[in-house]
Amino acid sequence: MQNARDRLSGPAAKNGEGPGVLVESVSSSSRAGKAGFRPGDRILEVNGREVEDHLDVRFHAALGDWEALVKRGEERIRLVVPEGPDSLGGLELEEFRPRLCGNRCIFCFVDQLPPGVRPSLLVKDEDVRLSFLHGNYTTLSTIREREIERILEQRLSPLYVSVHAVDEDVRALLLGVRPRRPLLPVLDRLLEGKIEVWGQVVLCPGINDGAVLEETARVLAGRRPGFLGLAVVPVGLSDHRRPDERLRPVTPEIARDVLDGIDRLQREFLVETGTRFVFAADEFHLLAGRPIPSTDEYEEFGMLEDGVGMVRDFLDRFEEALGEWEEGPPAIRELTVVSGALFAPLLAPLLRRAEEATGARFRLVPVKNAFLGAGITVAGLLAGRDLAEALAGAGARGHAAVPAEAISRSAGLFLDDWTIEKTAEKAGVERLHTLHGPEDLFRLLREGRSPEGGAGDYPS
Repeated sequence: MQNARDRLSGPAAKNGEGPGVLVESVSSSSRAGKAGFRPGDRILEVNGREVEDHLDVRFHAALGDWEALVKRGEERIRLVVPEGPDSLGGLELEEFRPRLCGNRCIFCFVDQLPPGVRPSLLVKDEDVRLSFLHGNYTTLSTIREREIERILEQRLSPLYVSVHAVDEDVRALLLGVRPRRPLLPVLDRLLEGKIEVWGQVVLCPGINDGAVLEETARVLAGRRPGFLGLAVVPVGLSDHRRPDERLRPVTPEIARDVLDGIDRLQREFLVETGTRFVFAADEFHLLAGRPIPSTDEYEEFGMLEDGVGMVRDFLDRFEEALGEWEEGPPAIRELTVVSGALFAPLLAPLLRRAEEATGARFRLVPVKNAFLGAGITVAGLLAGRDLAEALAGAGARGHAAVPAEAISRSAGLFLDDWTIEKTAEKAGVERLHTLHGPEDLFRLLREGRSPEGGAGDYPS
């Protein structure tokens, strides 16, 4: 997940200068500060247990008084923090560098990125800690025994697992290596330990669709309720990938076949288990030209981050925001709205309804992804240079709005390392706003300013 990579690969990430966990800052008025912690201390043990990251510290310090063995320069000292609420409050600990991926997935999107992307996107992580903390997907293909024991002890749940296929031969083909550990025994051990799991399949036509996908869904549905659900997302193929005759894009016809198969499975699973269990990413519905499923069919939107139900969620929230509009002249009377190519046909009629309700005028600008390739149609992968070119080509001059999910939370940068300010300047617009969802669109019209905050969930 891009945002998690942005957070965990910056200068604050653990730099490997010795064992333990570095204290970056501490409030003198906090319990830890009063116990004697200082910036620069390195926590080696908590309650007699060695620690390697802040998760270890937080777990072992969770109950009662806690004692830390601290390295300060060449000295080792013991500090005791008394029991009380938020005993770790005011103590800022270093982040860790993610464990890197040893797979060579034939569809790996990092390998398909061109020069010039923001550096954090080039990090290939395979880390169960990031899976627990930020929802990053891990294959579990190289997980060590110590990591499994830690997951079970510290209750790192839920986890997010890239399954792709339960057939080990197919999975090895997709991962580009033979996994050190077969998937199902590891999954079963986690599930028996009451660790909940969300799964994902990156669907590669002709490899893990059809009967392979059906087998994967059935085997994992049999591991309910601990295995919570399975998202099926289409493979993304940029213009910068190495030629590989095994990979081909998801076409509208393939998308319809996938949806038909998932629909059959959902109806069967709903009767047998009370849940549809397997869900198609929104791109399949848009590519196939099929209606977006109803709100109920997404069962509380458990996999929004996978692009499952984002469009339906947007449509529902648009209706709510439109219904809350109060009559009166808008603060911004003309607004150019940028969209990914795939979502633009659904967004156009919504903007017409917003015009009727608010009196504002909208210009919709679908953006072709020249930076990665026309086959990449989602808004979250738009580059600043493509946005600027599209806005300039459309003659946008005043206020324009872009989906906030195209911008990293931490750095405020588009995929190609362009800032919002640079993009606005190159586009020739007065102000470039970011929208986190339909509520922000109406707030922008009402108040004339962008909301505060990081990247959001404006769909592609």
